[in-house]
Amino acid sequence: MGESEGEPGVDFELKERAMDKAPVGITISDPSREDNPMIYANEAFERLTGYPRTEVLGRNCRFLQGAASAPEAIRQMSEAIAADEETTAELVNYRANGEAFWNEVTIAPLRDEDGTVTHYVGFQNDVTARKEAEFEVIQRTEDLEHLVRRINGLMKDVTERLMQSTSTEEDLRKVTERIAAADPYVFAWFGEPDLLSETVVPSSWAGEGDSLEGIEVAITDDDPTARAFDTRSVQTAPVDGTVCSDSLPSARSLAAVPVTYRETVYGVLTVYSDTDDVFDERETVVLEALGRTIGTAINARESRRILTADNIVVLEFEVSDPALFVVDLSAREDCRLEYHGSIDPENDALSMFFSTDAPRTRLVDLAEEAAEVDRATVISGDDEANLVEFRMAETSVVAELAERGVITRSIVAADGRAHITLELPSAVDARTIATLLRDRYTGTELVASRTRDRPATTKQEFIAGVEAQLTDRQVTALQKAYLSGYYAPNRSTTGDELAESMGISRATFHQHLRAAEQKLMAEFFDART
Repeated sequence: MGESEGEPGVDFELKERAMDKAPVGITISDPSREDNPMIYANEAFERLTGYPRTEVLGRNCRFLQGAASAPEAIRQMSEAIAADEETTAELVNYRANGEAFWNEVTIAPLRDEDGTVTHYVGFQNDVTARKEAEFEVIQRTEDLEHLVRRINGLMKDVTERLMQSTSTEEDLRKVTERIAAADPYVFAWFGEPDLLSETVVPSSWAGEGDSLEGIEVAITDDDPTARAFDTRSVQTAPVDGTVCSDSLPSARSLAAVPVTYRETVYGVLTVYSDTDDVFDERETVVLEALGRTIGTAINARESRRILTADNIVVLEFEVSDPALFVVDLSAREDCRLEYHGSIDPENDALSMFFSTDAPRTRLVDLAEEAAEVDRATVISGDDEANLVEFRMAETSVVAELAERGVITRSIVAADGRAHITLELPSAVDARTIATLLRDRYTGTELVASRTRDRPATTKQEFIAGVEAQLTDRQVTALQKAYLSGYYAPNRSTTGDELAESMGISRATFHQHLRAAEQKLMAEFFDART
């Protein structure tokens, strides 16, 4: 489809990478070919089904069906395809090893500029846990029949509201309204985590009670909502003494339900009743399933948004824990360290480059005592200004962030504190990254969080295009030459020094460097013609 005038384009390669890394299965089929075969399947589809791409491309997706696959769901999807319409169905599918699982399948037609359907995109999501929870409730003994009928109605209504809504905000508003209207509940609210203040803040509420505007629940509070967020499990308690008790005079008991999808906590749904004995084990099982249902719906919406997202998230942290090696070095040597980039070879350890005003010999000795550092090497400089390469251990948090697709934009350490700026692609959950740093370094504070647009072709994408043409040695030679000031007017390091740091001869170093320079210039000038 064409791009609107003035809007930045998103190239095919970027979209394909986004789809490959999406947490839900994504497939594309070609109806112009016989039997509408798949022509694309992402990594999540391989993990979900157990079939490698080489075995599924060129086949119709029906090979996942089996004896327990519902004919109604199969007919629903077939009719939607015949009518060129979008549809969502849930049915039993089978993995490559024969294991059955419940698959939530959404199929949508893709049209060209003339409105003609050229392909179909499919989203596959494993909802087995939710379905099993629903079946577990349905199959309870006779004394639970009333509960099952009531819960079935609630789950049905909530699911319908989730399917009919057009945004996450509308999702949550409709859910809280429906739950608050269901007997024996009297009030419900959904709270979202605020990363900066480390609180859970009400964003939607409904029922018999006052407004929750201005209320915040600190994540560290001894409050059932905070405990549900922290433990990712349903918490029940009397209302008296909780943060919202003054706003809910008729409520007597509550259940705080984490809304989750896999490792991500989207928030907490807190439900209230005007009696004391509602939230028993049977009720909390259902509420837990309801929390997963809402979390799955939010995740599915976010996953679809990834395909067209044109922005990135920027997070800034303050770290004072000496377990971060630059914090420890800046405090012990009373020095400043500033990050200048990193090298992450495919078959070698990550290396980080910092400039510093610390004396070189003592800094190297202290750095190699740190658990995060495997080796420290002075690349260039003197005792007043040095460029130091820190070869990181496998447990380095920077390496772990890189594996998650997070870009470390800057690290500045001084006086026993470090300011870290990270860039996250839209596919990476900011809450997960903040939790990772806080768990790793005690007292870590998130001091800024913002979203900014990214250009149609980002710096990282250009780099990726160049790196695809370079060998690991050529990338390392080029990065070390640049980071060490080799190209500066007043060259501060020599080819001999750089060759020694790589453990190769001077001639071999220059051979790698010249080859990398030639490919880089070719990429630059070819892109302009």
